Amino acid sequence: MDLAALVHNAGIIRRAIPAGTRLGLLVKANAYGHGLEMGARAALAGGADQLIVAALDEGLALRRAGIDGPILVVYPVAPDAVGDAAEAGLELSVGGLDWTRRTLASWSARTPATDGATLRLHVEVDTGMGRGGIGPDALAELIALIDAAPATTLAGIWSHLADGSDPEVSGEQTRRFEAALAPVAMTGRPMPTRHLAATEGLFAGTAPAYDMVRVGLGFYGELGLGVAPSAANAALAAELRPAMTVKARPVRLETLPAGSSVGYGGEWTAARASRIATLPIGYADGWSRAYWPGAEALVRGRRVSLVGRVSMDSVCADVTDVDGVTTDDEFVLLGAQGAERIAPNDLARLRGSIPNEVFCAFGPRLPRVYVDGDRVVAVASGTDRVDRIVDWTPVTGTSVENR
Repeated sequence: MDLAALVHNAGIIRRAIPAGTRLGLLVKANAYGHGLEMGARAALAGGADQLIVAALDEGLALRRAGIDGPILVVYPVAPDAVGDAAEAGLELSVGGLDWTRRTLASWSARTPATDGATLRLHVEVDTGMGRGGIGPDALAELIALIDAAPATTLAGIWSHLADGSDPEVSGEQTRRFEAALAPVAMTGRPMPTRHLAATEGLFAGTAPAYDMVRVGLGFYGELGLGVAPSAANAALAAELRPAMTVKARPVRLETLPAGSSVGYGGEWTAARASRIATLPIGYADGWSRAYWPGAEALVRGRRVSLVGRVSMDSVCADVTDVDGVTTDDEFVLLGAQGAERIAPNDLARLRGSIPNEVFCAFGPRLPRVYVDGDRVVAVASGTDRVDRIVDWTPVTGTSVENR
C-alpha cells in the first residue's frame, strides 16, 4: 500500500472541489481493502475533513487506534449503542422515522449520564437509490424529532446517487434533493452540511459538491468501470495514482511434461513442456475463481498467463517463455511492474463486477505492507490490525507514534 499515493489522491480530490467544501473520505470496509487504520491516517494526512465508515465497530476501531477528527457512520446502528457512539464522538446517519424514534428514546434515557456528549445526526433522504433513508415528505417530521431531543444536533442532510455517471438520473436525484431541502431553508434555520456527490458524481460532474463530498474509490486511485470524467476534471482524474499492489513469490517451480494438467478438474492441459510457478494466493484471499480463464501476472516485467482453476490457497502461472524465473522472483497480480500494469478494472471485467469489489475482496491473510517511497512504515500481518508503525511523518508534519 503506497501511502504517498493515498495522500496525493486526497490532494487531487481537494483540487477538484470548490474552496470551502469539506472533503469526506471513505475508509469503510477496511478502507476498501487497503487497511482501516492506515487508510484513515493517510486520509487525514492528505487533508480529509471527515472520515466516513459504514459500521459502528469501524468507527470505534479508529478511536481505539487514536484517530481523532470527525467520523461519520453512514449505516444505522442499534438504538442501545447510540450512547457509545456519541461518547466516542462519532456522528451517525438516520435510517428512518421508526429508527429515529427508538434511537432518540434510548439516547434521552441515557443523556444525563453522558458527561456532556452530543448526538450528531445526519439525515439521509431517499431521492432514488431506494435502499435507505427517509422519504422527502417525511423530512420535516424527522427534523422535528431531532430538534426536540436533548443534547442532539442535526449535523447534515444527505443523499446518494444511484448512477453518478448518468447526468439525467443524477440530475433528477439532485432536483429531488433540492425539493426536500427547500422547506428546511424556509424555516430560516442554519442549513446543516449537505452532501450528495461521491467519486462518480464529482469527477463526471453530474452533481453539485454542496458543503461536502464523500469520495471512496477516487481516494484509492480509480474512477470505476465505465466512468468518464468531465472535460473540466479529466486532467485531475489522470493524476490519480493507484495505491494497492498485490505481489507474491512462488512456493514451487516445476517443469511439467506436455499433456500434464494443472488444478482441480484438469481444465488446463500443457500443450508443451511447461514451467509452472505456484503462487500462494487463492480465493480464500480474494483472488476470485472468476479470474480464470483470463487473468495474468507480471514477472520480470512481462505478462504471463495464470492457468488452471484458482484454488482456495493458490494459483499457478505459466512462465515457460520467461527465462530464469526463480522462487526469489516477485510476481505482480495487481499493479505495475516495468512498463506493464494489471489494473483493477481488468480484474473487475473478469469477475463481472467493479473495482470496488476487487479491492474489498482481498482478505486479512494477505499482509498489508505500507510504504512511503522506498521506506516500509507499517505492517499489518495476518489481521486487519496494524502491528507496527515506524517513524512515519505524513505531509502535514504530524508524526505517527512508533509502536
